[in-house]
Amino acid sequence: MSEEYSSEVSAHYAAYRPPLHQIILNEMVVTGDVFNIGLDIGCGTGVSTQALSQYCHHVHGVEPSAAMIAQARTTETISYHLGCGENLPIKDKSIDVVSFAGSLSYAKSDALLCELARVCKSKATVLVYDFEVQLGDVLTWLGVKTYSSNTNYDHTVNFSDCSAFHEEQVTADTINLRLTSAQLAHVLFSSIRRYALLVEHFGGQSTFDFVREKLNAAGDTHTVSINIYYSKYKVRA
Repeated sequence: MSEEYSSEVSAHYAAYRPPLHQIILNEMVVTGDVFNIGLDIGCGTGVSTQALSQYCHHVHGVEPSAAMIAQARTTETISYHLGCGENLPIKDKSIDVVSFAGSLSYAKSDALLCELARVCKSKATVLVYDFEVQLGDVLTWLGVKTYSSNTNYDHTVNFSDCSAFHEEQVTADTINLRLTSAQLAHVLFSSIRRYALLVEHFGGQSTFDFVREKLNAAGDTHTVSINIYYSKYKVRA
């Protein structure tokens, strides 16, 4: 995964992400809950880490892509580490809550489960969530030809099959969001696959600006449909 994002794509990823992390976490975390130390595995540019930090005294974000983590902003309550779920740079039995925001499909393995057992406290909370922004109609309107993807990425992957966790919640839903043209353009360019398709179709010169203006010509805001998936667990004592 560390080679998936170029610096250009990660910059668009960092420039705007729909506020879905906070929306979903608000559904998963009981109002008033405050954890001591959190861990966000596959944190990307830190958007998901910032969302988790709203419920923690301190959060560690771990990410294998140097291009992505270079965009993350360290604060007094957030620390970032280059690494992966199979070898977490985290102290033993130090974590009260773990989040996987669109990263478990890449990270899930026996080695990850061993690392979670090492770093998590007894009865730590594990939050798994993902979302899928439906952009096919937008790309078609832009005239961009899409191709079937052979990726094995699974938005619905979770820990329901793992005996090490007690399942508390599993939910799938669809929501709609209104985005400005600039926001939608950043979302379009935040995937290496879509980025390549857009550059192939429109050329490599000022492609983002061209797409943004084309979207502006259709209206100030745009409604996008988003499939969301989330599940919550407790580490068994």
